[in-house]
Amino acid sequence: MVKSQNLALSNDEHAMIFCHHHGIHFAAKGAGSAPVNDFATVVTCAIQLASAFVFTMLACISPFPLSIFCGVCAALVILFRFATVYLFFLSLYKGKYLRRFYFSSMVFWGWWPVLLLVFSCIFAICGLLIGHHLWNDLLDPYFQLKKLQMYRDINPAEVPGVRLQDAGLVDFQNFVGIDRGKGGCFLNSGDTYCVAPIVWDGTSTPEVHYSMKGLPQTGSYDYFAVGKNCCPCPNRDFHCGEWDNPLAYGGMRSLDFKARPYYQLALESWQASYGKTSRTPLFFEWVQGPEWKWKGLWNRFVQLIWLSIAGAVGFGLSIGFLLDKLLGALWNHDIISPRATFAPAPGYEYPTLLLLPKMFHRYNQEQAEIATMPISAEWHGERGPGSAQDDSAVAREYGATGSKGQNALGQVTGAAMASMMAAPGASIQYGHHGVI
Repeated sequence: MVKSQNLALSNDEHAMIFCHHHGIHFAAKGAGSAPVNDFATVVTCAIQLASAFVFTMLACISPFPLSIFCGVCAALVILFRFATVYLFFLSLYKGKYLRRFYFSSMVFWGWWPVLLLVFSCIFAICGLLIGHHLWNDLLDPYFQLKKLQMYRDINPAEVPGVRLQDAGLVDFQNFVGIDRGKGGCFLNSGDTYCVAPIVWDGTSTPEVHYSMKGLPQTGSYDYFAVGKNCCPCPNRDFHCGEWDNPLAYGGMRSLDFKARPYYQLALESWQASYGKTSRTPLFFEWVQGPEWKWKGLWNRFVQLIWLSIAGAVGFGLSIGFLLDKLLGALWNHDIISPRATFAPAPGYEYPTLLLLPKMFHRYNQEQAEIATMPISAEWHGERGPGSAQDDSAVAREYGATGSKGQNALGQVTGAAMASMMAAPGASIQYGHHGVI
C-alpha cells in the first residue's frame, strides 16, 4: 500500500516523470497554447519603468527636501526589483531546481522579474543622465541668472565694468560688436579657451570686427565675449556664440565656473599681446536678445521634462508589449513553458506571495490538484524494445536513477508518482517492491 504522507519528488524522479518516456506535464491554462496578452503585467511594467525614470530625474532637478524624497523612491523601486529576483533565485536554490531539466520553467517564471530589473536599471540611468542635463544646462543657469541684474543700453566705452559686477544680462547699444580679429586664447588639455573684447565703434561699418576701436574713456577694456574651442590660437578669428548674427547686441554672463580661470589666462595673454588693460573684466556669451534667451531656458526645461515623462511612459508600454509578445512566441515554439512551478523557499512564503504572486498561486493550485489524484496501487514501469538505450540517455541527461533493471525503474517511478503528494524536500522510503 502506498502512503502519501512524507513523500517527496526528487529531481531524478521528476525527470523520469516529465521526460519523453511518459509525457506527463502540467499544461498551462489554454491547453498548451500561448497566453493571451497580459495587459495587467504590461501596464505594471510601464508603471515601474516610468517610476524608476521619473523619480531619478526629479532627484536631480528638485530642491533639497524633495530631491531626497525622490531619490529614496527611486532607490525603493530598484530595491524592489532586486528583492524579487533574489527571492526567485533563492527558491531555485533551496528547492534544488538548478538543473537543465527545469531550464524552460526557469526562463518562464524568471522572464518578468529579471527583465524588469534590467530595464528598471536602464531607465534609472537614463533618468539620471537627462536630469543631469536639465539641471546643468537649463535649470541651474536659469536660477543663477535670475539672481543677477538686467542692464540695457550699455555703452562699453562709457560704462566701466566695475559698475556692472552684478550683471547677468546686458543689452548693449547699437554699433557695439566683437573685435574678432584681435582676441586672446589659452590652450589646456586639448581645449582652446577664447576671449575677444566687446567694443563700441560709433559707426555702422564692420571695421569694429577687425580693428580695436572704441577705446574706453577709462582706458580699461572690461567687456569680453568668451567661448570654448571656437577660435584658433593665436586668436585671429573669434567665432564663438552668435558671432555671425548681425542682430546680436547682447551678452549673457558666462556661468562656466570651471572654465573661468582659463578665460582669465586667455585675457592675460591678450593683454600681453596688445598692451591693453582690463581692471574688472566681465565675461559674456554673445547672443541676440539675452532676456529672451534667459526665459527660453525655462521654457525649454518645461518642454523637455514633460516630453521625457511622456517618453518614459510610452517606452515602458512599448517594452512591456514587446516582452509579452516575445514570451508568447517562445511559448508557441515550445522553447519555454511552465512545466514545473517552483516552491517558495522555506520561511519565505509570505515574501513570495507579495513579490511573485503568480508563481506562488500557481504552485498552490498544482499542489491542490496533485492532492486530488487517486493513488492506491504500486507503480511498475513497462519495458519495451529499446528501453535500455532510452534509460542510458536519461541517465546521461539527468543523472543516475538507481539500480539497473526493470525493478529499479518501477521502484523509482513508483516512488515518483507517490511522492507527488508531498511537499518538496521530504524524505522517501524505498522497499523491494515499491514504496512503503
